Amino acid sequence: MKLGKTKSARKYRGALHRPRRSTPPGTAPGTLIPDPDAVEPTIHVIGYGPENVEERNVDKAEDLANLVGQWPVTWVNIDGLGDIEVIQKIGEIFGLHRLSLEDVMNVHQRPKVDDYGEFLFIVTRMVTEQGAPETEQVSLFLGEGFLLTFQERPGDGFDIVRDRIRRHRGAICDNQADYLAYALLDAVIDGYFPVLEDVGERLEALEHEVMLASDPDQVSEIHDLKRDLLLLRRAVWPQREMINGLGRQASPLVSSATEIYLRDCYDHAIQLLDILETYREIASGLVDVYLSSMSTHMNEIMKVLTIIATIFIPLGFIASVYGMNFNPAVSKWNMPELDWYFGYPFALALMALLGFGLLYNFWRKGWIGGPRK
Repeated sequence: MKLGKTKSARKYRGALHRPRRSTPPGTAPGTLIPDPDAVEPTIHVIGYGPENVEERNVDKAEDLANLVGQWPVTWVNIDGLGDIEVIQKIGEIFGLHRLSLEDVMNVHQRPKVDDYGEFLFIVTRMVTEQGAPETEQVSLFLGEGFLLTFQERPGDGFDIVRDRIRRHRGAICDNQADYLAYALLDAVIDGYFPVLEDVGERLEALEHEVMLASDPDQVSEIHDLKRDLLLLRRAVWPQREMINGLGRQASPLVSSATEIYLRDCYDHAIQLLDILETYREIASGLVDVYLSSMSTHMNEIMKVLTIIATIFIPLGFIASVYGMNFNPAVSKWNMPELDWYFGYPFALALMALLGFGLLYNFWRKGWIGGPRK
């Protein structure tokens, strides 16, 4: 698998996962301020029971008042948080607390579950993948016979749940709204597995490349992976606590039958954390592998240069002796080999013999060409 990033295309993602808060510090509790980048909300309703299913889009939030109670379970999904009046009107119809609506608007919340008596407020984080993993806050209000879901923008991983409702597949149409909440949370948790599989493939490919040849660009890849894994861990870790708390919630809104399914969802969250921790250790180890590979490569270069220098030191000594230019006419001891017929070939042969002798000795010791047995 190719990593698909080049030096020119790679960008630093230092501020990618910075939390956003729409309300300034000191604002009165329950104040609703939309994010400037938030999209206009669209409302989609699915009402169902054991015998029938109805689905429709709602243009005005006021129309929801006429739909509540028509079916055993009413699922109202709101995509977009850009209109305060729509959010407030929905809160009035379903009797939602303003503090919970404030948490809906401030999309930096950790996954949690709050019991407001007549309804449970659940916050989860759904993973989305657009080049690099990102998370989106999904807020759920579980009440008697209804479930509200607020999402930051259109597009989610709940189509498989909608398909089960439309086709009356499984037990979802035979249960109440708490089972629907479980099904959505289970879809959120399951959505992390394909993302982790992609991260695992990136880790495997990067580990293979680091072992073959070290490249300075690989450091950026490793840090991007570690940043993505940290983002996923921050989302999954409190998610596990939220699901565990929901399964142990002493609330009449969550039946004992649904608690069994929530325990299974909790097990999936534990599996995610185990995979995440394993990948984080591998990513951290890749830095050490990269540094070790670079050090080994540098040692090989230094070894070659040292061997070359070691060979040429004695050769340079011989050449320097012959270059001292003492006059043999003044004394018979002044370099008599300069007048010898075979003097020059002898000097060259001596240098060649010395050089090849050193190479053979290095080879016997395993310094070049690998160790000898």
